[in-house]
Amino acid sequence: MAYIGRQPTVGNFRICDAISVVNGQAAYTMQVGGVNVIPESANNMIVSLNGVIQKPGSSFTVSSSTITFSSNLSTGDVIDFIQILGGVANIGTPTDGTVTVAKLVDGAVSNAKLANSSITLNSSAVSLGGSHSIVNTPAWSVSISANQTLSNGVYTKVAFDREEVDTNNAFDNSTNYRFTVPSGGAGKYFIAASLRTTTSNDFDSFYLNIKKNGSDYVFASIRNEFRETMTTSCLIDLADADYLECFAYNGEGSSIDLSGSSDKPSGTHFSGYRILS
Repeated sequence: MAYIGRQPTVGNFRICDAISVVNGQAAYTMQVGGVNVIPESANNMIVSLNGVIQKPGSSFTVSSSTITFSSNLSTGDVIDFIQILGGVANIGTPTDGTVTVAKLVDGAVSNAKLANSSITLNSSAVSLGGSHSIVNTPAWSVSISANQTLSNGVYTKVAFDREEVDTNNAFDNSTNYRFTVPSGGAGKYFIAASLRTTTSNDFDSFYLNIKKNGSDYVFASIRNEFRETMTTSCLIDLADADYLECFAYNGEGSSIDLSGSSDKPSGTHFSGYRILS
């Protein structure tokens, strides 16, 4: 509903122009910069006469732009100042971009206020309290662009050379085929990997191994099967400069299968993202 009547002046503190006392006169016109001003009420003013602050309503009253003292002033009286406070009980609508975190009291945003609202997470963190925050980067998802041959009985690093997602350019898809935690990216990560073999014969064993800083961290395996997809996932603590790689092992030799196209992720992929800083 629109405001009815004269729109209040909000938070605009103004000092009126100097007023010369006229002997035997009680009413005077208030101006700022030569323009008449209209206070909201006498209670929205501070008036000093002869060095004494006047009580609104009894020592003076206001009508439009006219202030009237309770008795006529005489030669020698001095109106020291008249300050108009504006709408001191109403802060109005804050200007865009002016409400800072410091202005919000802890706990001021309740669950009830969030129940019917949507929250969008960009690159910024959402505080959980304490020392943790929810974040959504770094994040990566990579796959292979061609089948990769595995040597018999030897762990072979998977050459993930096709990037679908790499928010922080932290995955090397050309040399080391590894994700390295960028500066400031330490935290708890969710990671997942999937490998698909091309062999059409039974084989003794097939392993998927995710290594952290060159050491085994999590692995999956299948035995006595053929042309199967194997997956694994986990949560892991990573510090700045830690790195992750995927390795595959087949006891009888095989290939890692592309099983995808140029515009779709393959059956073999490696992905992860930070969930807590």
